[in-house]
Amino acid sequence: MIDFRYHVVSLVAVFIALAVGIVLGAGPLREGISDTLEGEVEQLRAERSDLRTELGAAQALAGDKDAALGSVADRVVAGTLSGARVAVVVLPEADRNHVARVQDGVEAAGGEVVLALEVSSDLEALEAPEGRGALARELRSGLDIEDRSAPGDEAAPEEVQPGLAPVLAAALLGADAVGQTGAWLATLERLELEGYVDLDWRGEAQGSVLDRRPPDALLVLDGELATDEDDQPTRASVAALQERSSLVERLAEGGAAAVVAGSGAESRALSPGGGVSPLVGVVRDRRDLREETSTVDNLESAAGQLSAVLALAWELEGRSGSYGEGGSVDAAVPAPAPVRIITPPGPDPDQAEITGPVPEPEDAPGTEAVEEDPQPVPAPTSAPDDATATATP
Repeated sequence: MIDFRYHVVSLVAVFIALAVGIVLGAGPLREGISDTLEGEVEQLRAERSDLRTELGAAQALAGDKDAALGSVADRVVAGTLSGARVAVVVLPEADRNHVARVQDGVEAAGGEVVLALEVSSDLEALEAPEGRGALARELRSGLDIEDRSAPGDEAAPEEVQPGLAPVLAAALLGADAVGQTGAWLATLERLELEGYVDLDWRGEAQGSVLDRRPPDALLVLDGELATDEDDQPTRASVAALQERSSLVERLAEGGAAAVVAGSGAESRALSPGGGVSPLVGVVRDRRDLREETSTVDNLESAAGQLSAVLALAWELEGRSGSYGEGGSVDAAVPAPAPVRIITPPGPDPDQAEITGPVPEPEDAPGTEAVEEDPQPVPAPTSAPDDATATATP
């Protein structure tokens, strides 16, 4: 059995150690520890202040560069899209301010935004709205679409429901099936009627259906996708991204001059993936899409908005590239694109140019002179040189 004196000695030892610690902490060791801690705190404060100053200077410098680039952007792009008819496809959650600025850039480049199309979230929803699969099958019959399943819709027990993104892509390309002239336009109107898209025809196309033609180039503006609390994509986001990827894939297969642009590479550079929007990342990761479709990842800046317009101009020249601040880019901004020269229609080459006086009707080409029976000409009556003509009453 442990003696009571053992407990007393232990308690006394503890109190003695505590007292020694208090004495040393308040005396010899106090100055060294306190000075060290205070020095480290002051150093951290100074570093934080320096970082704030550097951040403010960097933000001001970036703002000045954006302002300078924005002031000359119109001249840089002037004429690069002359005569081009452009469709702007706005995906769900795309920033409306970015949309407006890019449209202004297209017009400054001499192009015309003939169609602004907003895609509803129902088109790419994980849970298929009632009748979406049947509508997709119905509309595909009038378009030139390869017969294969498209991702993005929830699989039915017996078969995969076809998505609407390939249908939308084929309609934007004007890809009518054989014998189905005008089916692409009817498809767009049906999609709008069912609430999957919102169409805004502009210019001449706004006034008459007869003036509506497939666009020459397409600008697809990506939007944000939802994530969970761990910053991971949700099941709905994965399905939506698959449907968006299917849209771009069909455009690339159809040889469209298309640019996919998103934001985030500058404003969220430290986030996972470097802030590159999901669809832009998919296009860059797939070699088949990267070679056929241009991408821009920093649409929130003046540089990104300029890049979108120049990339569209280069697409019309048959050249694709990746631009911005994220990974796997070819350049921060595309090189200036060549100016498009639109020549007015000349004279009909089959019609001969008239260089001389207009011929008389009987000598005009394509007419035959009618021969008349020659009439006898009366012989002139000879008269003396000095004779004068007299009028006979």
